Amino acid sequence: MQCFSCSISRRTRENGCPVPLGEIKKISHWIPIFMGMTVMLCCFNAYALETPHSGHLDSRVKHINYNPQQVVKLVGHYGFSTDIEFGKNEAITQVAMGDSEAWTVTPVANHIFIKPKAQKAVTNMTVLTGSNTGSHVYNFELNAHWSRNGAHPNPNDMMFQIQFIYPHQTQQLQSHQALEKAMKVSSKPKISNQNYWYKGNESLLPIAAFDDGLFTYLKFNRKQDLPAVYIVNSDDSESLVNANINPKQPDTIVIRRVVKQLVLRQGQQVLCLFNQSFRAEAAAPYATTTMPNVTLVS
Repeated sequence: MQCFSCSISRRTRENGCPVPLGEIKKISHWIPIFMGMTVMLCCFNAYALETPHSGHLDSRVKHINYNPQQVVKLVGHYGFSTDIEFGKNEAITQVAMGDSEAWTVTPVANHIFIKPKAQKAVTNMTVLTGSNTGSHVYNFELNAHWSRNGAHPNPNDMMFQIQFIYPHQTQQLQSHQALEKAMKVSSKPKISNQNYWYKGNESLLPIAAFDDGLFTYLKFNRKQDLPAVYIVNSDDSESLVNANINPKQPDTIVIRRVVKQLVLRQGQQVLCLFNQSFRAEAAAPYATTTMPNVTLVS
């Protein structure tokens, strides 16, 4: 059995005992005129169409924030259909078309599948939906043209799907994005214990082993293949560890517990790690993380 410190000692004791791992212009009479023009421009913009935004992965999947006073622009392509997805708890109660012969419209649950069929397919569509929380009204301006490049048109205004996002979903999305940003911030754990020893095949030996009182961290050399890590239970049985790889430190396995003994396995190779400063076996509180204002939930 051998030990960790800042670097790993390769010393072996003859007696077999473990060793610790350790810038103002004049006012003119033209100002009121320009002010009037500004007001007119603002009014014009207030009635502008709202075009769905492209998704993060495929630009043909669009999304748009729901606003009952806004008209949504839908661009169709001959030979292609568009799926309009409303709220999950909404049921479509009425669909009104300005020119019902210009488009094929098929409502299914909280979806509408729509496809242009007339050569002049410019019209409007109003959709009414209902749910246990109230009703919604959706207004669309429809127009269509032939694709210049099949399913990959140029310009890419193809709309395979339009998804509506609602106020509560927007808040959830913002929270989720903030969490993702926080998760990507590299925060170094506070080392509280480095008193780890090892015994076994040294090809599985991490270059550092420590814990912060909540989680255990095993850092490996980049040339090493990461082994499977098991926890040794009180009855000497082994359980696969609940661990993850730190994205900012891809060579570090983070174990969400502080335990007395770990077993690292790779094929037939085995190495045991012993926490010599272990007091009582207990899982790290899952409501606790090393990031402020972030809570883990199961």
